[in-house]
Amino acid sequence: MSFDGITTNALVHELNDLLQNARIEKINIPNKNEITISFHTITRKNYKLLISIDANNSRLHLTKLAKENPITAPQFCMILRKYLQGGKLLSVTQKELDRIIIFTIENLNDFGDFVKKDLIVELMGKYSNVILVDDEKIIDSMRHVTSLMSSVREVLPNKPYILPSSLGKLNFKDTSFEDFKNSLDKNTNLVQAIQEKYVGISKTFLLGIFESLNFSLEKNVSDFTNNELKEIYNFINKILNDIQKNLIYFKKTANEKDYYILPQEPATLLSEFLDAFYESKEKISILKNAKSNLEREINANITKLKKKLALANEILEDEKNLEKYKKYGELISSNIYKMQLGMDKLVTEDFYSNCELIEIPLAVNLTPSRNAQNYFKKYTKLKNSILHAKEHKAIYESDISYLESVIFNIFEAQSLNELDDISEELVSTNIIKKPGKRFKRREAPSEPIKYEKDGIEILVGRNNIQNDRLTFKIAKKTDTWLHTKNIHGSHVIIRDPSPSEEVLYYAAQIAAKHSQAKDLSKIEVDYTLAKFVHKEAGAKPGMVVYTDYKTIII
Repeated sequence: MSFDGITTNALVHELNDLLQNARIEKINIPNKNEITISFHTITRKNYKLLISIDANNSRLHLTKLAKENPITAPQFCMILRKYLQGGKLLSVTQKELDRIIIFTIENLNDFGDFVKKDLIVELMGKYSNVILVDDEKIIDSMRHVTSLMSSVREVLPNKPYILPSSLGKLNFKDTSFEDFKNSLDKNTNLVQAIQEKYVGISKTFLLGIFESLNFSLEKNVSDFTNNELKEIYNFINKILNDIQKNLIYFKKTANEKDYYILPQEPATLLSEFLDAFYESKEKISILKNAKSNLEREINANITKLKKKLALANEILEDEKNLEKYKKYGELISSNIYKMQLGMDKLVTEDFYSNCELIEIPLAVNLTPSRNAQNYFKKYTKLKNSILHAKEHKAIYESDISYLESVIFNIFEAQSLNELDDISEELVSTNIIKKPGKRFKRREAPSEPIKYEKDGIEILVGRNNIQNDRLTFKIAKKTDTWLHTKNIHGSHVIIRDPSPSEEVLYYAAQIAAKHSQAKDLSKIEVDYTLAKFVHKEAGAKPGMVVYTDYKTIII
């Protein structure tokens, strides 16, 4: 958890420096997890505070990002505006080193008297909340917590406000080194021991300290010397002291999925780092969810097509019985004069097979004539079904192949703009319904990926519609076209009719990289001139045929 009690402490200090005595200009709730509060300071500067109680990204910091607000403000937003808008921020405080922040705001009441209200932000993962309190009584909250939801603490209007329990954890600020050393279970991993004993200290924060001191994260408390424990204790204290002097900064972890605090003079506001970090994180999350939703819809279509294909194959498997049904009908008709109602079978000579005896099953409740008609009906029905199955089998297989190429394009997409392109493609092919107005594109269509080798431009399609555009609109007839053999992938264009071996091999590597074959050790890539690539009538986007090609193996 990046946004721990230490980070909260740093942000509280920054907000006090920048916002003390600032006026609240606007309050908005853009979605169920976020509140934005606009401040105008006594130095005539404008700041916007973002409070997020999202379970995975609970935090608060100043932001420059614009959030789209609903037409009708939620009830809690109206309550905040009533009590806080136009008010003056007196202070921002933190409960010990916990992720609980208290904004104390002074405003005029209905009688023209100055009164104070507390806006309390509790950043506790899925239990995060924002609560408006007047004299220790709850006015309202972002999330209501009933007695059925929590037997420990209700969060409802007119109920007394009770601070969340720190679960017996200690406040590091009030701890001497001797107390620190003695409080740790010697048989426990040191990182875990500190986390379990002290409020607001996260594993990521300790990671930064241990890396700076070159200490192992895997050792138990007993494996550290007294001096080493003192180094850790002093380092934590140094950071807490440097927070008060604005001498700390955030550093990303190696995988860039988290961050921690280190002592050093910052180049920018801490909020600027957090704003950029969480914007990137949320974009990744939104992209991941959008991909997942689109994939789910495509996979549902693939499942339906595979069922239809299985049914078609089942019908075609029954083709061997087609002539048998016709023969049974004709043999029954030929022998009807010696048959009678109630027979369960007909044994007769098969004049289609050298007059060998044949046994034909009969329905005992039907006349011989009706039995013959039944076999002719079976023949006609199966014949029509086979014609339909043969006609549609190729369509089903082609559609499945196309949708699998779309799944690949979704996997490769790096932005919401690229997913917009894919969605438009699916709408144009009637795979999905046209999205509502709120999903209207805001950006121009994405452009092909560009590479260069020896001064020659190489272009790569990002999706099927772009592949068509690249091959048939952008590329010249004399440009070189590449694609992995019999494997879904991007169209690749070399802006040269006869590229050198080095350029051709490099482009083939790119084609392999942007295909489902990228993890194979041996990949075949076909190449030809763009003029030999054609699109058959009715073919789906990205589906082409090509001639006069050669193959390169990489």
